[in-house]
Amino acid sequence: MPIWTPTRGALHLFVAVLLASAGTAQAQTDTAPSVDAPPTEHLSPRERSEPLPPPLTSAIKRNLIEPFLAEPMVIDEAAVLAAPRIVATQEGRVLLSRGDRAYARSTMGEPLELSALGEQRFSVFRNARPLKDPGTGAALGFEAQFIGSAVLLGSEGSETIQEDGKEVQRAVPAAILITSAKEEIRTGDRLLVRAPERRDPLVPHPATPGTAAQVISVYGSAAINAGSNQVVVLNRGSADGLAPGHVMAIQKRRVQTTEKSDPTRTPLLLPEERNGLAMVFLSFEKVAYALVVQVTDSVRVGDRLTAP
Repeated sequence: MPIWTPTRGALHLFVAVLLASAGTAQAQTDTAPSVDAPPTEHLSPRERSEPLPPPLTSAIKRNLIEPFLAEPMVIDEAAVLAAPRIVATQEGRVLLSRGDRAYARSTMGEPLELSALGEQRFSVFRNARPLKDPGTGAALGFEAQFIGSAVLLGSEGSETIQEDGKEVQRAVPAAILITSAKEEIRTGDRLLVRAPERRDPLVPHPATPGTAAQVISVYGSAAINAGSNQVVVLNRGSADGLAPGHVMAIQKRRVQTTEKSDPTRTPLLLPEERNGLAMVFLSFEKVAYALVVQVTDSVRVGDRLTAP
């Protein structure tokens, strides 16, 4: 079979066609719209800082502390002895509750007398116990156990009567009405003038830097641990700058232990750790009451509170 061999003219024609095709493709490429590549953004690490929000920014719900605003009463020993005492009940009743009448008398303080200024209200308390500083052991005051409230119905006085043909003078106790009872009230319980109720909002704000206090006890409980929404008593008060609304950080009490894996049993002192937040809502001269608003672990007697 014969083999076709291209002539020199055919080769020139083939090369010319290829060059023309390449030129057309290049022209189409040059006339096509160009698409810009997206800009390149170079990132580098940098430091940014902004203030942290305060731990509590709005007024605390009053329903959490309403029962405690009038209950805690811290007084000195003289006030305990001078407080009027319930001495008798109607019909010889042993226990009193809301709506019952009773009779009270002051033996060392001012006598109970009705006032033209308005209704006289009292808190009924029992078992005033000393609050002692855990560091020094000094008595900071006496916490009176609130058990109810009462209003004065009649003044205390005295009256002369005939007895066995002789005139004798008898003390006439003041009449009171029990208006509320947290538990049964009985003779021997004492009265304290009830402080006016606070209605101003408690707006949380940080305690002054450098302020520190220690937990004396858990209010209203024989336990030594407190959780969220419970009240603790502190060994600092208004004389130390603590005021209602102050927010403080709870520091877990430091614990001493030993390194058990070490044959020498090296003594260890664990570091102090933040455990939550508490807000002071009631402050007396030497002690204050604070509501535990945030807590990681239980709060114990002896734990420290510091400015957050």
